[in-house]
Amino acid sequence: MARSELAFARARGAYERAHAVAGLRGIALAGALALLAIGLHRTTNTTWLVASALGATLAVLGWRGGAFRRGAHAGVLAGLPPMIAPTLVFALGHGGHCPNCELGPTLPCLLACFGTSALVGMFVGHAATRDASPARYALAAIASAALTGLLACSTTGIGGAVGVVIGLVAGGVTGWVVAGRTAAA
Repeated sequence: MARSELAFARARGAYERAHAVAGLRGIALAGALALLAIGLHRTTNTTWLVASALGATLAVLGWRGGAFRRGAHAGVLAGLPPMIAPTLVFALGHGGHCPNCELGPTLPCLLACFGTSALVGMFVGHAATRDASPARYALAAIASAALTGLLACSTTGIGGAVGVVIGLVAGGVTGWVVAGRTAAA
């Protein structure tokens, strides 16, 4: 092997290792988020399904790199408020927390899922307009934020899950439009 071919092979190997490590970090992050969700909320089969989907999504987006990785990390941060808000709402309203909740989901919990998702969705949409690849960033951020929020809001039933997804998409589009209009002005 020529010297340049050997250098190229080493560089390519380092590049591939870096992407694989980024994918593994995504899986570790999803595991930590799943543990947080288990500590905050009652666990259902849906929790495990969403945690698995989040792990796979973060692994692929982390491995892919670039705007996908940046968006995935921003999305995880954006998904934390919808993950935590229902627990706070329930604790303030019932003097307990969701793991000991024998009752069905309450309207304030469902509204907390939707409201926090819409709010952080606006920030994600606005942040996406400032990225070098806004569509990729927004797609990755909305996907990872939705799955992170669903770790909690899916325990409130289909209403909480739909609230997270609609809130994030509506908020993301609103943030994107507002940022676009501000830049045009």
